[in-house]
Amino acid sequence: MALVDYVSSDEDEQEDTSNSNNSISNLKRKRDKNDELPPLPSRFHDMYASTTRVSTRDDPSLHGGRKRVTPHIEGNWPTHLYIEWYPSPSESEALSKLTSFMQPELAPSNNATKIHSFLTSDLGVPLPLHISLSRPIGFVTEQKDEFVTSIVQAIKSSRIRPFKVTFSGLDWVANFENTRWFLVLKLVTPSCNGLNKLLHVSNKCVQKYGQPPLYADPSSVTGEGYVGEDKIKSKATTLKNGSHTQDAPNAFHISVAWMLNAPNPDLIDMTKTIVAKHFQDVTAIRINVNEIKAKVGNHVTNVALQAMVLEGKSLFGV
Repeated sequence: MALVDYVSSDEDEQEDTSNSNNSISNLKRKRDKNDELPPLPSRFHDMYASTTRVSTRDDPSLHGGRKRVTPHIEGNWPTHLYIEWYPSPSESEALSKLTSFMQPELAPSNNATKIHSFLTSDLGVPLPLHISLSRPIGFVTEQKDEFVTSIVQAIKSSRIRPFKVTFSGLDWVANFENTRWFLVLKLVTPSCNGLNKLLHVSNKCVQKYGQPPLYADPSSVTGEGYVGEDKIKSKATTLKNGSHTQDAPNAFHISVAWMLNAPNPDLIDMTKTIVAKHFQDVTAIRINVNEIKAKVGNHVTNVALQAMVLEGKSLFGV
């Protein structure tokens, strides 16, 4: 009778170790090919959109010297319409380099000239950036749900399809009160005119509720009629379908940092130099605009743009 040739336990261990090492190598190669994990769903971030309230009154010392521009009114729900963008790790790194080049030009111990980043929190957690489609507005309890329903219906009826946004430059602009200066990424107007169309729909909705529009003619609206020292003039643009929509091509932007004092001439020159020498990675970024967000209080409503529709004249004339 022939004996069965069993594999020894030592050989088993060697084979298991070899298989384990091969598995680890395969996983490592896969990670090397895909350095960045896929982005989290947009609605996941909405679960953490609220911030901790640290005071019942406006206290600039708790917020790096910032002062509330729109005073809080008891019973009002602060509201904002916007496009949200979570930069990927590589995109965030490209943006972080822009501010890192500037910081050495500033006095390190002076909070008024310190550049505060919007890219991460104080704990280093990545933060979302946004393109505003409304001013900071507010609604009483009886109006807030009705307004959200109104903006959802308006976006759906507008037949605006998803589009991409790219960057054209970097600049410093001030809020109307000149209490803060912002480092902003200027946007290229999409060929489909999607940003202006969304602004047109958003302004129509907020004005129905007696709220001021964004980037309106500065002669008729105070506040956000200015970006930096330049007036943002809103003019009508005729679309292919014969309707008219608001046009504010130089107004749209994404803020990436802020400071309390106006930038000095050296910092302005440094900004221009950075655009000339270090902006290539940023111009390669493409933002997919697939939805807008309506934030009322701490509740966020996602309003998707409709990809499977033909563009045409809608109820809102866009």
